[in-house]
Amino acid sequence: MKQQSADFQQLQQQFAAYIRNPQHNAPPPGIEPRRLNVYRELFFNNVKGFLDTAFPVLKTLYSDRNWTALAQQFFSRYACHSPYFLHIAEQFVAFLQDYQPTADDPAFLAELAHYEWAELYIATLVPSQAPSLAPVQLTGAALDSTRLKLSELAMLCAYQYPVQQIRVDFQPTEPAQPVFFLLYRNIDDEVKFVQLSQATLLLLNHLAEQPGLTLPQLIRAISKQLPGLTEQQLQQGALPLLQDLANKGAICGCSESN
Repeated sequence: MKQQSADFQQLQQQFAAYIRNPQHNAPPPGIEPRRLNVYRELFFNNVKGFLDTAFPVLKTLYSDRNWTALAQQFFSRYACHSPYFLHIAEQFVAFLQDYQPTADDPAFLAELAHYEWAELYIATLVPSQAPSLAPVQLTGAALDSTRLKLSELAMLCAYQYPVQQIRVDFQPTEPAQPVFFLLYRNIDDEVKFVQLSQATLLLLNHLAEQPGLTLPQLIRAISKQLPGLTEQQLQQGALPLLQDLANKGAICGCSESN
């Protein structure tokens, strides 16, 4: 029985290796080549279809041949660790972190892919708890006592290229001024992007790393990194932003158990 199991596992590995890359792997014995090609085409087309859907802007920057070739490299070389098709886009982004671009690839390939994936990720993310539909009130007495955190349906991103502007007729070849974004999903399940200044990124990143701070605690924490501004000035600048993001659901209250 153990030998049969080992033989079957070996057959599975041979099958998977051939499906990924038939040019460098021998076909498993006992399976008609025509059927193997059908299986391979089916698997590859499914994976490429998800890439087409997840990265619509990136796809338009390639010829059909070059986009298929990039998808083929991902399909052949990257060992995905999730059986869920929804995770293919995330695995593709991870693949691009170590991918060596060619002359056919844009310099911003990895960053644009991450930017497009982030929208899909936030759109499909299932929170661990049902998000509250009631906005956090950052006024009056609540201003000093409400413990804050970024929503589970929000994330911060930073890029060296202006990824939000990239299109067929605008493809920068060198990094420019860094751009920062807050992505979040509102109560209507719409994914929104907010471009941030460095100071705003600092504030929200601190809140992401230390959830549960009140507004005064948050201001005191970031004031050490912004010595040119008083705590009063920081609070006056931060309050309207935090109120707006709280009303939109990007920032929420943090219970004692969080």
